[in-house]
Amino acid sequence: MIRRTHVVAELAALTMVGCSLAGCTGKGPSAPPSASPAASTPSPSPTVDPSVAQAVQSATAAYRGYIQYWAIASQAADPNNPDLARYVADPLLSLTLHNIRRLRDNGQVQLGAQTATIVSTQADLDAAQPTVTIHACLDYSALKLVYKSNSSPVPNSAIKNPKLSTIATVWRYQTGQWLVNKIDDGTDPC
Repeated sequence: MIRRTHVVAELAALTMVGCSLAGCTGKGPSAPPSASPAASTPSPSPTVDPSVAQAVQSATAAYRGYIQYWAIASQAADPNNPDLARYVADPLLSLTLHNIRRLRDNGQVQLGAQTATIVSTQADLDAAQPTVTIHACLDYSALKLVYKSNSSPVPNSAIKNPKLSTIATVWRYQTGQWLVNKIDDGTDPC
């Protein structure tokens, strides 16, 4: 588990810059009205417990904030960005800050924009540590690592597999705040 987190974090530290999170929030065009009375009757839809819906919404906001501020900090190679701690907790926070320090120490920054598509979420609010698990596909296609001084590409930093399946674990802490705790490799294709 730690190895997977390390691999994902290392790759992201070498490639993550921007944040263009796309989820399943858009609506397609509506169907034309039907002459059939049965077709106009809404079918019953499953209801979601409001506490679960709120947990998923808060956890997803934490995930998006983490992605956004990790990108901002990576673009500037600034491990002192205080906004990261608003969305991510240890052990992932320490690893993220380490990787951003490494960028800074090597005189590198990231250019481009990462996109993340949230594929699914799962909440476990009855666990000892309430958790929301977020499955996402990360696309690093538009990213590159450059030297901060002259924007020249860092040799051998090209991304070989720009699309990764990931699983983010977001915990609700005693303060009520949701924070991303870890990110692992996913198994689903992107």
